Amino acid sequence: MSTVPNGNNQMAEHAAAKAEDASKATPITNTTVAPEHKKKKLVRKQAGSNQLKYKAWQFGHIFTIVFGVITFTFQIFLLPNKWYINSICYRLSLLGSMVALTATFSHKFGIKFLPPFPTLIAQQNFQYLILAIIWCFTFKSIFKIIPYFLISTLQLSAHKNIEAVTKHLAQLASFIAYDELFLIVYLLLRTLLFRNTSGYQLTAFLFFYWLRILYNKETGNLFRSVVTRLDGKVTTSTKNEKVLHYWSKIKKFLDAKQYDKV
Repeated sequence: MSTVPNGNNQMAEHAAAKAEDASKATPITNTTVAPEHKKKKLVRKQAGSNQLKYKAWQFGHIFTIVFGVITFTFQIFLLPNKWYINSICYRLSLLGSMVALTATFSHKFGIKFLPPFPTLIAQQNFQYLILAIIWCFTFKSIFKIIPYFLISTLQLSAHKNIEAVTKHLAQLASFIAYDELFLIVYLLLRTLLFRNTSGYQLTAFLFFYWLRILYNKETGNLFRSVVTRLDGKVTTSTKNEKVLHYWSKIKKFLDAKQYDKV
């Protein structure tokens, strides 16, 4: 006579076998798991580096303002460049701005993790940084240093909540934009007069200014308003077909860019 095995006994034997296998298995720890199977752990960034970047940013802007005031005094009142005080303060002001801009970039991206060059060169801070390096090794001009001085003033005022300055943000931004247009005209005149390296400086500045027209809404709107004001004079006083052709192309391009931004 055949017998049927007991189901409860079978389940007990199966559980005992599993318990024995589990006791013999290797425990799962950080040392036993392969590196590719480990979960990534988020580690808080060290506060020391951020504090250093903040101090560099702050003192860079302070340097720009302090030495900018000194060089403005020399250039506005036409004081003699005795002991090269004006030249030294002019370049120290630009150096302070370079330090502040570098600290900003380091905080935003990290020096070791900079974005691709096309993305980098489209950043307005990077454009100002490159121009500051160029201005540092070329002739002094109040038009060159005004944007850096006002940007530092606005940055520190916004950080310290100085409403007397921040409430004039729009006016100061417009002043910077018009100053850059005056700088283009000034560099163009110096280029026509064959003054030093003005032609190279004009080319570099126009390159970055064109990028700003493409990617910065405020600069694009300002340039469009200037073109609109000059349109009547150019079309009525100019009879050269090539000039009118390129002028028409510029207007169509600006209209298209303005339509894209809407």
